[in-house]
Amino acid sequence: MPEAPQLPAWCRIDANLAVAKIQIRDVPDACDQLASTIGVQPPRPNRWVARHGLALTAVAPGEWLLTGNADDVAAALERAEAAFRAQAILALDLTHGCVVLRLDGAAGRSCLAALCPLDLRPEHFTVGAAARTRFGDIGVFVAHLGDAPAFLLIADQSNAPYVLHLIARSAIVADHNRDEIRS
Repeated sequence: MPEAPQLPAWCRIDANLAVAKIQIRDVPDACDQLASTIGVQPPRPNRWVARHGLALTAVAPGEWLLTGNADDVAAALERAEAAFRAQAILALDLTHGCVVLRLDGAAGRSCLAALCPLDLRPEHFTVGAAARTRFGDIGVFVAHLGDAPAFLLIADQSNAPYVLHLIARSAIVADHNRDEIRS
């Protein structure tokens, strides 16, 4: 098995962030009810909201991504299942099936911009924005966390070697290009 690539300083694996998916079908005010149950404001489409260590993202009609520490996510899933017991709800902890990365600074933004089709300029992909998108040849979830800039990237665990390789290669190419410009 090949060695894991050396990640640049602006990228780190966040092994402590739990990830869950919630789907609720045919409930007209599901977003408001779910947000109230979890204790956050209802997110608009392709936006995330956070409170007390939990973040809820509206990723599609009737579908949300929930992130936070493992205990808080598990408790929120239990509350959601109890609140929507009479409706069709799917509440799954996906943590062990995901790789979660945090990409910081201009280099993190540049890496994302080079490998995904989103317009990541701050005026277009503002803090609080979130989207499912492509990263290289695979689907991922990206959220804009802060002005620093800071981004969250979540991919399927089976794609982790590919994602890590792309990030490591983008750092090598960026360093090489920077060295050529200086000379």
